[in-house]
Amino acid sequence: MHTIWKGSVSFGLVHVPVKLYAATEDKEISLHMLHRNCHVSIKNQRYCPICNVSVEHEDIVKGYPIDTNQYVTFEKDELEKIQGVSSKRINIIDFIKEDQIDLMFSQKAYFLGPDTHGNNAYNLFLKALETSKRLAVGRLTLRSNTKLCVMRALDGKCIQLATMHYANEIRKVNSVPNLSDNTSVDDTQLKLALQIIKGMAGKTDLSTLSNPEQERLQAAIQSKIVGQHFSYKQVQEDEMVIDLLEALQQSVSINKSNSKKQSQASLVKGNRKEKLG
Repeated sequence: MHTIWKGSVSFGLVHVPVKLYAATEDKEISLHMLHRNCHVSIKNQRYCPICNVSVEHEDIVKGYPIDTNQYVTFEKDELEKIQGVSSKRINIIDFIKEDQIDLMFSQKAYFLGPDTHGNNAYNLFLKALETSKRLAVGRLTLRSNTKLCVMRALDGKCIQLATMHYANEIRKVNSVPNLSDNTSVDDTQLKLALQIIKGMAGKTDLSTLSNPEQERLQAAIQSKIVGQHFSYKQVQEDEMVIDLLEALQQSVSINKSNSKKQSQASLVKGNRKEKLG
């Protein structure tokens, strides 16, 4: 597993040497941009339209726009000084309960593992988080950006770290168009909606779900590799029911039908096991 960041977790006078690893990976199938005539991959070049030249990495500085074509510029060493010593340290600022975290603030998940010589301190920190049932809140400088982060014990053997948005990065809910202060609904419709929720509740195992578009694209790629024709089936959306009450009633009926089929399938499966036994 590739190390993204290396440093230490600091709380009190304790320093825990750690390494950061991505906990998730993008499974989207990457399609390259090719020149239609020769199928050579198109190159993206850093180019200056004023000087009419390609720009090398060492000739690039970062700038903040203050007016049209006017920037305040920063060299790499200036930005490193602004980040300060915390760039290689996760400074813990609080220990909170899990229900104090709003999922709205969640950003990206990572695994935080021990460094080569940091097992004792790492295991102590892991056990302390697990025993206290608390999340550690800290700041982590990652790719030139100081992130808010939380850490928790995961399965008693690893620390999970999640970067979080700062409060000023969360948009106000009032900016959502067409919201109304009047949220009263019809009692009959609410009863039907609750029936649908009850019928669908607890039946999905997230670990079994896959991306259907990704699977179709992978099948198409394999067909083209072996020179076979791939049949493109148009995915049909369910017909939209305009009347809300009718839509609710149809949904309840579909749920009951699906539940009956699942019960029959489970019964058949159970009978087969008894015969085999």
